[in-house]
Order: sequence, then C-alpha cells, then structure tokens
Amino acid sequence: MSIRELLSLSLRAPEPQRLAAELELQQLQKAPLTASFVDSMLNMFLVVPNVDRTPRNPVEVDSDDSDLRLLAVLWLKHYIKQQWRAHKKTNMLNDAERDHIRGVLLFAALHEPHQTVALHLSFIVAIIARADFSSQWSFEELFSVMMQPLRRPHGAVDMVAERRSVDVCYRVIKELAARRLMQHRKQFAMMSVEMLPLLLQYWTVTATQLNNYLQTEEGAIRETIVEKLEKLCAVTGAQQLHVLVRTTKLISTMLLHAFRDLSTVQNGELIRSALIEFYKQLESIVKFRHAFEAQIEKFSRIKHTSKMEEATQTLDKYMHHIAAIVVEVQHAYPVEFRQYLSPYLTLFWNVLNVFSSTSLTVLAAPKRLQIDALNFFANVLSCRLYKNESLMRSDGTTRIIAKVITAAGEVALTDTMVIEAQTSLQNFFTQTENRFKSMINLLIMHYMMLTPGDLDKWLSEPETYFALMESLTAKESVRSCAENLYLTVVQNFPGQTIPALTQIVSSIAAYLIELGRGQISTAGDDGRVLEIDAVLVAIGLGCYDLHDCFEFEPWFLANLVPILINQDAAVGSFRGLPILRYRIVWLVSCYLAQLSTSVRPPLYDALLNLPVFQQTDTGVALSLRIIQTLESMVSDWGFEYDPFAQFLPRSLEYLFATFPQAVELESQMKIFDCLEAIIQACGAHILKFSQKVIGPLPTIWASESDASNLVRSKILRLMTKLVSCLKGLHYDVSLEAGDTDALLAMSTQLIHFSTDVSNPDHVCLVESGLELWNETVDASTVYTKEFHVLFSQTMYLMDRDYEHVVLLLRLLKNYVRLGKIQFWHDHQTIVCKLLLGVIGNVKAEASLQIAQVAEDIVATISIDQLSSIVPVVKSMVRSCIQSQHVKANHEPESVLAAYLSVLARLMVTSIDFTLNVVLMNDHIVLAVLVNVMLRLFYTVGESQLTLLRRKLWAAALCLISMMAEQQMLEKIGQVLEICAEVINDEPEERAEQEAVVDSSEKIDQSEVFGVEQAGFTNHQQNLSEQDASVLALDLRSFVCERMNILASKLGRSAFDQILETVDISVLRKFQA
Repeated sequence: MSIRELLSLSLRAPEPQRLAAELELQQLQKAPLTASFVDSMLNMFLVVPNVDRTPRNPVEVDSDDSDLRLLAVLWLKHYIKQQWRAHKKTNMLNDAERDHIRGVLLFAALHEPHQTVALHLSFIVAIIARADFSSQWSFEELFSVMMQPLRRPHGAVDMVAERRSVDVCYRVIKELAARRLMQHRKQFAMMSVEMLPLLLQYWTVTATQLNNYLQTEEGAIRETIVEKLEKLCAVTGAQQLHVLVRTTKLISTMLLHAFRDLSTVQNGELIRSALIEFYKQLESIVKFRHAFEAQIEKFSRIKHTSKMEEATQTLDKYMHHIAAIVVEVQHAYPVEFRQYLSPYLTLFWNVLNVFSSTSLTVLAAPKRLQIDALNFFANVLSCRLYKNESLMRSDGTTRIIAKVITAAGEVALTDTMVIEAQTSLQNFFTQTENRFKSMINLLIMHYMMLTPGDLDKWLSEPETYFALMESLTAKESVRSCAENLYLTVVQNFPGQTIPALTQIVSSIAAYLIELGRGQISTAGDDGRVLEIDAVLVAIGLGCYDLHDCFEFEPWFLANLVPILINQDAAVGSFRGLPILRYRIVWLVSCYLAQLSTSVRPPLYDALLNLPVFQQTDTGVALSLRIIQTLESMVSDWGFEYDPFAQFLPRSLEYLFATFPQAVELESQMKIFDCLEAIIQACGAHILKFSQKVIGPLPTIWASESDASNLVRSKILRLMTKLVSCLKGLHYDVSLEAGDTDALLAMSTQLIHFSTDVSNPDHVCLVESGLELWNETVDASTVYTKEFHVLFSQTMYLMDRDYEHVVLLLRLLKNYVRLGKIQFWHDHQTIVCKLLLGVIGNVKAEASLQIAQVAEDIVATISIDQLSSIVPVVKSMVRSCIQSQHVKANHEPESVLAAYLSVLARLMVTSIDFTLNVVLMNDHIVLAVLVNVMLRLFYTVGESQLTLLRRKLWAAALCLISMMAEQQMLEKIGQVLEICAEVINDEPEERAEQEAVVDSSEKIDQSEVFGVEQAGFTNHQQNLSEQDASVLALDLRSFVCERMNILASKLGRSAFDQILETVDISVLRKFQA
C-alpha cells in the first residue's frame, strides 16, 4: 500500500481501517531515510522546481486535496525530525541526496500556495537547518535563495513571495538562535552580520511606504483616516502589515542574539541607523493610532467594523514588536544604549500620556505597547549601570571600572559613560517639569486604577477576579507593569517621589472622612472610589519605603476604619462592588508590622462583621480577601492568642460558611490554608473548639466534584495539624470530656478510608492518610482496639509498592512505642515480614528507619519474645559483613552504624542470646563486627551515633571483651579508649539536652511554634523512659566491673600484660 493510500485511510476511513493505517504509518516513521522514498513524497504532495527554478506542478498541487497534503507534510515533519541527522543509523542519504532534498523542501516552502502547509514546511526547513547549517548547508544555498524575493529584482514587488520569504526566514532564524554552543553562537553572529543590512533595508522601505500612506494631511476630512485604515484591511494591506510584523520579529531575534557583533559593523552605524529608524517609524504609527482614536471618539457615526478592528490589532502588534526590540536591547545592553536614552524616554513618555488621556469608548488601548513603555521606564530607572553613586569615590573623584559583568557578558565601563546616562535621565525628568511627580500621578490615577473590564469580571465571576488579581504578572497586565514601575521609582528616587505621593494621600483625606461619616450623597455610585482605590494600592505597595515617613496606624484609624465598620454597604462601593472595603482589608495585610497589639482585637471584630458578607453574589471576592488577610494576621510574628481567643469561634464559623460559596478549587484551598494557619498559631488551645473544626468536614468530604480528592487531601492535612496539637496538652489547657475522643474517632475513620488501596480512586490519598495515621498514633497515649485492627492495612500497602515505605516504617515505630508487648504479640509476624521485605531493597533514609524500628523493638520487648526478630538482625549482620569486601555494593556507613546499634542493643539486653541465637557462636563473624564498630565509631557523625548509641556500643564492646578470646583481648585498648571518650562526652551532652528541654518548657503556649516544641518535649520524655536503663548506666563502674571479672579469668599477670598496651591517659580516667 502506497504512502498516499495510507494517509488517505488514516484521514477519512472508518474503523478498523483507519487504526490499521495509523499503525502502519507509525512503523514507517522508524523506516530508514532513503532518497527514493522522500523524493516520491515530495513529488506527490509538494510544489517542486524545474531546472530553471520555476514550479513544475502548480496546477496539480492546487487541485489536490489540501487536507491530505497537510497530513502528508505533518507526517513528513516528524519523520525528518527523527531521521535526518547524519549520525543516525537509519539515515541512508549521501551528500548529494541530502543537498537535493534540502533544495526541494526550501523551494516548496517558498512557493507553497496553502498557508498552513507552508507553515509546516518552514518548520521542516528549520529542523534541517539546525542540523546542517553551516557545515553542510551553506549560507548561499540557504539564505541567499530564501531572501531573494526581498531584494525585489527589477523593482518588482511580489507581496505574497515576500511574505513567504520572511515567514520561512523567521522560522529558520528562530531555530538557529536556539543553538547555544559557542561555535553555533559564532555562526549565528556571522550570519546576522551578513543578513541584517538587507533585512533592515527591506524593513525600512516597507515601513516608510506604510507610514507615508497612513499620514493624513492637516485639515483633511474625517473619512480620510478611516478610509486609509479600511484599505489596510484589503488583501495587499493586510499582507504588508503581516510582513512588517514578522520582519520586525526577525530583526529582533538577530539583534538580541548577536548585538555585540552587529555593533561593530560599520563602526556601529548599522545599529545606530536601526535604532533611529525604529524611533521614526514607531513615532509615526503612534501619531496615526492616536489620530484615529480621536476621530472615532469625535464622530460617533463612524462604524467600527470587524475588519477595522483586525487592522487596528495588527497595527498594535506592529508597534509592540518595534517597541519590544528597544526595550530588550536597552535591558540587555544598557551601556551601549545610553546615547539613545533621551529620544526613547520622550517617545515612551508620549505613549503613556497619549493613550491615557483619551476616553477610549470604542477602541481598546494598545496594551502591549503600554506594557513595553512601562517596562522601558522600569528597566532604565532600576539599571545599576546608570547609578552614578556606585562609581564615585568618597572624595568626589571618579575612577574607571575596566570591566563589569552583566547578563549579556563583560562590558567596559567608565564614569563618563555613567554620567552620560545620568545626564539624559536628569534632563528628561527635571528640565521642563518635575516628571517624577507627573509620573507618580499618571501611574496612580490612570494605570493603577481598576478598569471597566475589571469591574465586569468582578460582577460576573468574583472568584476568578480574586484569583486574577493575585496572579497577574508584568508580562500580561498593564496595571501590574504600572505597579512595578511605581515601586521602582519610589525605591530608587524616594526624595523626588515620596513628597508627590504624600501630597496625593493628603488630598484624599477629607473625602475619606466624609465617606466614613456617610456624608457623600453619591455613595455607591461615585467614580472617585476608583481613584481612592488606586491611591490605597500605592500606599500598600510602598509600605516598606514609606515606613519612616508615614504614620500608618493613626491615619488608618482616622480615615479607613470608619469606612470599614460603616453599616451602609453602599459606603465605599461602586456599581454594587465593595471596592474600598476590599482594598482596606488588603492594606491591613501590607502594614501588619506597624499595627500595635491594641488595634488587632477591634480589627478582628471589624473583619468578621462586615455587612457586605451577606452579599453572596459579589461578596465572595471580599470574603476571600478577608480570609487571606486573616491568615496573614495569625501567621504574623506579632500574633498573640489571648487577644484572638474571643474571635476564634467566629473565625471558624465564618470560614466554613464561606466554603459553600467558593466554587473554584483555588478558593477552597485558601480557606483550608487559613484554617491550618489558625490551628498552627493557636496550638493546643484549638482543641477546645475541635468540634467546630471537624463538624463540617464530613459534608465537605462527601461532596463530589472534579477536584474531590484534592479537597480530601487537604482535609487530611488539616486533621494532621489538629491531631498534632494533642502533643501540646502538657500546657494548662482545659478540655471538656469527649473533645479528644471525637477527634481521634474521626481521624481513625479518615485513616481507614484514605489508606484502603482496594479503592483505586483514592490511591492519591494514601500519603496524606499515612501522615495523619502517624500523627494520630504518635499523639495517642492508649493503644485502642481501633488502632490494633487498623494496622493490618500496612501489609496491603507494602504489597502494592515501596512508594510510602518511610512513612510506613515511621508508623511501625510509633506502634511499637504505643502498643508495646500487646502489639508485638499479635503483629510480630507481619512486622518481621515487612522488615525482611524492605531491608536491603530501599534507600538509606528507609534503611535508617528500619534500624530504628528494630532497635525500638529490642528495647521494648522482653528477650523471651524476640525470636521472631532474629532473621531481621541476621540480615543486618550480613550487610555489615559484606561492607568489608572491597568490591561489594554495601550500605552507607550511616546505615551500617544504625544496624550495629541494633546489635549492640541486643547484646546489652542479652549477650548470650546474641552470641548463641543470632551469631550462632561464630567468633569470626563477631571479630569482623567488632572491627567494623571500632572503625565506624570515629567516622560516623553524631547525628547517627548519638550519646545513647555510643554508650550502647561501649557497653557492648566491653561485654564482648569478656569472652577472653585472643583476638578480642587484642582490642581491649581500643575498647577502653572508646569507653573513656564516651565518659568524657556524657556530662557535656547531657547538660545540652537538659538545657533544650528547659527552654522548650519555658516557651509560652501562645507562640506560633508551641505545638512543635511540645512534640519535641514529648519525644524527649518518651526517649528517656524507653532508654532509662542505658542513660542511667554508670559506664565507668560498668567498665571497671567487667575488667575485674576479666582479670580474675585471665589471672593478674596476664591481665597486667594486656593493660601495658593501653595508653596510660586512658587508664587514669578509670582510676579517677
């Protein structure tokens, strides 16, 4: 079956023919790349050249099925992408065949009549160029052919051919610019030097023709501009605009990737002429765009057609791409751009003013151009290399910095260059007027104000509006760019801008007071509310910069609090939207550090009692804003529980009352985040209100939606936080009977549901469920029947995979601590099977947990019930033995030390059981283990070998020495050195631990981290109870006693000979 038949079947044939054809086409993608196959496809579907480079088959191609041809080109694109590179084993082409295919594809891309097919052909050419240029595909063969239409031979203008040429060239250049090896970057620079003069010449001619056509003579009738714009909507005009836009992007790519090399062409005249031409063309188009807006506004009878809007959007895109070149060049090469600062500062200043002074009722403002202008000013005003003070000596003399490293490479910088840039900035901002003040006013009173589109979005989709306001970036929002520029100006030029801002703030004080008193007759429909909102945004954004010159709290209490607590919902609103209340609540989160403790209680009260809460249709955005501010307040370092205590029940009620109104997942997550922050801040005190927290959770859990499992995961995290507060009950917190019982009962139910792997829909909840399970068992003091039954689910989890092995091992450790002998009696088979299944098959983190579990079992369970743990300990012993083999792939030293700690614990518990049952009286193995212990004692850090474990090791080594074997006796000196070191370290480390415990007990229960400190203290208490016998052991007496017994076994003379090999300083420590 031919390739054409396969493509036709995969496009339109019914099943199963279509599927069979698709599978065969997929297999063909892996077939060797041969000239005959590719050439047959090219002749079958594409425009191919004659000998004289004219199209051979234009009629056949034009009459062919366009959808089938598009599918063929898409298939060919993926085939070429996979198989073209010369080093591919499936590439069967020789150099001549590759050259032929490249030429045909380039010809087809330039002459293809179907636009979409031509687009993908240009992608194929770009893919091949990335692989072959310039080693196998020379500049003359590729770009000279590609750019021939742009030369306009004999003065003929073929806009279709020029557009196709620019499109293909842009795709190729973009692909080549993505190659970042040094040799590729040099090739790109050389290519740009060759191409850019022609491109700039073509762009200048085309742009000048367009501007000359668009210019309107003074006094012309009103239809002139409109008619000219309508003519641009025609085929020729639209193509010309498209070519200009694409050529501008093409030039931008070259300038930004090869600027340094291009700046040396003609002694920099090429770059200079380009930037000058950009300025002229951009200025001209901006004037035309503004004049067109003026006529649209003046003559309401002019109909704004869809074609006119399309032409306007293309003009805006064209302006944006020119401006983007300037913005990016200045940002990447600020020193080289310094001489062009003055004209472009003026141009972009005019852009900001021109498109802010017109009340655009029909045409939308050119937002992307406004973003470019705002970003240009932000980049210039924040540029480090333009800051004169960084280059001046303290005595006022200047110095020369030979090289400065920038993102675009090294640049030679002198004070003269910096002063030149500073002079341009100073002249622009101060020569004719105080433009800093004008800029602050312009930014706040226009660009930072809410737009009609924002208000419409708030009215129709309040949750979406809230999320949008929180996530807008400077690349997509004019207002975000304006805020960024505002911050840049205030931070870098506070002396010039803060007085202007203070003046604006003072001008609104009277209005705010009248509004708070209800004295504004137009409340609810006053446009000044939007201006006040913008001023409050400026105050909030500048909170750090205004800290020393603006007393926020008294101003806030006098001007904003009356509006916040006013019972009339219309106060501070516009079009029914609580605009000022929303902004005031946001402002609180900005100035938390400056609000005194006495202000917080009334502020809590005001936030939780706003009358606008009842307006569920538009008040959701405000509710979410209040929730986020509340989260900030309880997470703040200045938070205290006592002032918040009376508002805690109302806060919980409000959060759960808002949840049904929040439809979007992101909004629901913010509510849960606030609940978690409250639990974290209140610590054990939250347990008094645990019923209010857990009461609504079953209803939320049961609700089904696309994001149900994400909500349930958040509920599990919330419950984990709440259960962890049980570990803080050593504080003086009075609880009613049943408070903790209901909490633990619900936790058990959630654990059972979320860790049930038989339900595949809830597998994603396993990790959160295990974390809750761990926290619940860790916080419990009684081993209940529910815990006992629940443990059987661990085997199902382990049988599924090892993904959660660390959490499961931590859970096992908590079960051993809580259930002790009762747990071990019923579950020892499961536990040992679980440990044997994972030991040696998991990473170091899990292996350390295995050792800790085994050590806890040995320390907790009596020796007569430890027979089932023997295989686990033997497996650990084997790992330690294997570590002595050089070529063995053994465990890390930290893991080996943990395994040896289990063995040492078992030896201290019963040396006979260890030697006879575990080691099977194999003294060779015992000798190897002793050598490993002696080596690791000094190489493993204290994080693994704690005081407790070092003491166990010392005691175990003493017990081993009692065997009186010769190879053991030879190690007595090393054993005594270890014991002496532990004896020396013990008082110091014990004092440090007691100091930590004392400090944790003194922490006030209202502090944010009280729960964690409480958990740490409980852990220390559990540790001391579990290992009391080891920690209380007098190691000096223990060693002396064992040495005396050994002396009686060996005889005094033999024992004295052994002691002669021990350092005298070590012996003195046992004689003291």
